[in-house]
Amino acid sequence: MIPKSPQPTLARKQLMNQRLKWVGIVSLVPVVFVVAVLCYFGIQESIAAGELKQKLTNIRQAGEPVDNESLARFFEGMSHKEGTEAWTEILDLSQAVNSSVNYTSKLPIVGQGELPSPLIPGSDWADEALVAEYLKEIQPVLKRLYQADSFPKPVWMPLAFDGIYTLLPQIQESRSLARILELDAMHALYHKDSDRALKDIVAMRSVADAFDWRFCLVTNLVNLAHLGLQRNTIERSLAMNVWSEEQLSSLSEQVKQRYDVVDSWRQSFAGERAMAYSFLDNPAKRIAEMDNNPIARLPVLSSTRLALLAAYEELQHCAVAGEAGLLDRTKNVKQQLVSTRFQVSIQNIYLGLLMPGIQAYASAFDRLETGRRFTLTSIAIKQYQLKNKRWPKSLSELTEVGLMLEDWTTTNHQTFGYEVDGEMAYAWSADFSSMSVPKSRPKDLKADQVTVSVVSIR
Repeated sequence: MIPKSPQPTLARKQLMNQRLKWVGIVSLVPVVFVVAVLCYFGIQESIAAGELKQKLTNIRQAGEPVDNESLARFFEGMSHKEGTEAWTEILDLSQAVNSSVNYTSKLPIVGQGELPSPLIPGSDWADEALVAEYLKEIQPVLKRLYQADSFPKPVWMPLAFDGIYTLLPQIQESRSLARILELDAMHALYHKDSDRALKDIVAMRSVADAFDWRFCLVTNLVNLAHLGLQRNTIERSLAMNVWSEEQLSSLSEQVKQRYDVVDSWRQSFAGERAMAYSFLDNPAKRIAEMDNNPIARLPVLSSTRLALLAAYEELQHCAVAGEAGLLDRTKNVKQQLVSTRFQVSIQNIYLGLLMPGIQAYASAFDRLETGRRFTLTSIAIKQYQLKNKRWPKSLSELTEVGLMLEDWTTTNHQTFGYEVDGEMAYAWSADFSSMSVPKSRPKDLKADQVTVSVVSIR
């Protein structure tokens, strides 16, 4: 019997050892890759953490907020406590009267009722007696509103800052004050009591200035609405032929001052940034906001926080040149954030919620300035008529009453519409759906579906 050679068995063992060696090497590749990736991201996050610390330091040194506590100090620094007690009393009294009057909802402006269109002094007004009764009840509020103009503005109020969940009851109630003043002004104009109407219009500006809280978008938008309400009241009054030359000058002063878009925009996004940053630091509310999405449970990385701060910094810079071109710059920044940084910062839930309203916010500032110029032009037309005993032949003649070319144009340099028809003059502004001024006066706004301000001047 011939013995078997041991060589094949030894060869197989050597081959197996070689295979195991290569298997071990190959199996280490993904481990090494994972470790390398983790090291890379660790280094990146370490760098981001350093940049984040420096960014937060820069923000604090600039006097801007980064959390709830610093936002409270930010608000305190931009407001005054001297009138807090008086304005709190006004708000409380207004709420008390409105809750005790059981017919408030039937009233125009402050309720669901409607003013006659047009409201002509001395004409039929079915709800006039009801309005007069309400205004008698609300007199204590009106009296205090007239007196409150003497306090420095804006007024400080105690607010509990809680990120994006911060409640603003005083801001919402301030809208009620503005509507009360508008109703009283229209009632005064109906009775040709121009002195009383002027007091109301001045007080409307006082409300706007008192609650000119520029620490977030909501407060800014309410303030812009206050200013728009005052301008609309002035524009409607011009059809009633009640103002003297001196009173028209006072009305012109009410709208002559240009709104500080740069400061307002910068401060509002500084506050929004602080609210968003506080939101990132609250896992429980993030989870609730995202309906328990697992992503919300992950820790917020330094790179995400840095991207959030950088995004708000870019938004802040949009208004450096004022309202001119603001909408276009905002569109560009929004597209950039949505296409790049926002995708990287997917955990930044709040910025995602904010983005849809950014362009509308920019448009509001553009409409504000165009509206201010339009009201100023409308007043000047009546001033010219009283001074010269005739209507101006064109808006260029308004230089005689102190206006400049820019004053009778939109922010994109289109001249407002103007025509004279019998004893009436008419001015119209831009159609904000197309940002252009119609060539002819829209005569049936509902039928034409045109969003144009038309002022009738008697």
